[in-house]
Amino acid sequence: MKENSENKMKLSIVVPVYNVETTIERAVQSLFENKYKNIEVLLIDDGSTDNSGVICKGLSKKSDKIYCYHKENGGLSSARNFGLKKATGNLIAFLDSDDYYLPGCIDKVMKDFQKNDPDIICFGLKKGKTEEESIELIEKKQARCNNTEAIKLLFKSKAVDFYAWNKVFKKAIFDGIEFPEGKLYEDMVPVYHAFKAAKTIDILDFAGIFYFQNSSSIVYQDFNPKQYDNVTQRKILLKSIKIEFPQYLDLANARLIDGYLSTGFKIGLTKRENPERKKYYDISKMEIKSLLKEVKGNREVSFAKRIALYLYLLNSNLYSVLYLSLIHISEPTRRVVI
Repeated sequence: MKENSENKMKLSIVVPVYNVETTIERAVQSLFENKYKNIEVLLIDDGSTDNSGVICKGLSKKSDKIYCYHKENGGLSSARNFGLKKATGNLIAFLDSDDYYLPGCIDKVMKDFQKNDPDIICFGLKKGKTEEESIELIEKKQARCNNTEAIKLLFKSKAVDFYAWNKVFKKAIFDGIEFPEGKLYEDMVPVYHAFKAAKTIDILDFAGIFYFQNSSSIVYQDFNPKQYDNVTQRKILLKSIKIEFPQYLDLANARLIDGYLSTGFKIGLTKRENPERKKYYDISKMEIKSLLKEVKGNREVSFAKRIALYLYLLNSNLYSVLYLSLIHISEPTRRVVI
């Protein structure tokens, strides 16, 4: 019976690859540290200029479950969409090539699919530079949700959130859904639409993936217009929420405010001679001012964030210095139960 159930459920895992020669083998190896065998791994080499493509080709020769595809560079969303088209499984997952699944993740996920047949499964995560210096984010207990309940968790739970990589979906859920090509912060809108399309979402209470988080890259990266996607993708989400789940309007506005605060940090820290700095500072100030009335009565926006918004409007440089002082470059391992 178990064997028949496994035969019916094939999991396709799409792994976009771009200049990750030092981490891609670790990511792929993590997918086989499970007893569940009915999987396919799609390595999408997105125009790598290092040895990533060669490594992927070598991995595909070692296993008939690994497929390697090469394409012109189009970005993470383009690679994921390419993988969606090539996938033959009835379940699909997305793993970024500098992250990796923790042992037994696939087994736990597939056990729940076999038992409960949800449309989407979400699991917790560890994040940091190393597992030893990581934060573990998991839900307090396993839960089954309808889409309305689960969409609230996308906003409220750091163990769920709008990530694509800590979830496994029935592939049919993605009919008509694509990742936005040429955009950063590409997970938010398609994951929302996937949850909206689902009838049942299971939230599992374990950490299934290690998310590699390089804090210093944020600190030293100069602002460029693509980073404003962090705001524009949240505005797209807010527009949908207003129509489809208006009860979560405060949550969506709060998420947009977070986008302005994090993007504003990068704008404020950017050298003044950067021609895009003033342009996007002015744009962000105008947009923030149009939201202030809604922020005032929004309980989802903390007092500290309201102060931060006003500080950013007054002095972006000072705001960014204070923001930077709150970033912890490394944190001790701890388990955070949501």
